[in-house]
Amino acid sequence: MIIYNTSYILHSSIEGEFCEWIKEKFIPLIKETGTFTNNYFCKVMVQQEDGSQTYSLQLFFKNEAQLNKYRQDFEPRCKAIFVAKYQTNILTFSTTMFEHGIRH
Repeated sequence: MIIYNTSYILHSSIEGEFCEWIKEKFIPLIKETGTFTNNYFCKVMVQQEDGSQTYSLQLFFKNEAQLNKYRQDFEPRCKAIFVAKYQTNILTFSTTMFEHGIRH
């Protein structure tokens, strides 16, 4: 399993609108790609000193081929829609993680 995580750092003044838009518009848009099996949208439980909030959107891919398909065929359009909505009001960064398979 491969997890593609995008973190979003935003000012708390747009938090409610952002969460609503992500859940009602953005996640349904990316689900249309059919490339990932599951997703989680989470609030990071640490508030920054400047009052900003951090959220995480995790997409779960069966394999690297599916992740590459998403990144090559769909991510540029999805990012463009996000940027058109939020421009420079939200800082984002993405990481790719591999599920190690160790269970505790």
